[in-house]
Amino acid sequence: MSTVLHASSLHWAEPVPVDPERIIRGAPATSTRVLFADGKTELGLWRATPGEFTTVHQGYEEFISVIEGEGELIHDDGSRTTLNAGTVLILENGWRGRWSIASTLVKSYTTVRV
Repeated sequence: MSTVLHASSLHWAEPVPVDPERIIRGAPATSTRVLFADGKTELGLWRATPGEFTTVHQGYEEFISVIEGEGELIHDDGSRTTLNAGTVLILENGWRGRWSIASTLVKSYTTVRV
């Protein structure tokens, strides 16, 4: 069996504001559409509205593929990764940095608990 989803036509859950303690700029909100989860691995789609906020990957590694939108990941060491449709990356366990979203970003993701 296969499932075909188009990010532009999904019925997303109501966006949840990012925790104010994490926000650097704007009023970003996120929505997550979990497609599979078994307790160790999770696959899904994630959408974030414009703004900038911190994040820490603790206890899991994440594979990301950007579907639409634009922004940057700003790593705690100061390096930057440009995000736009087609960007693919892996964030390792313990990664720290911030999302800077210029236009609503949609990514597909796979997380694996370590």
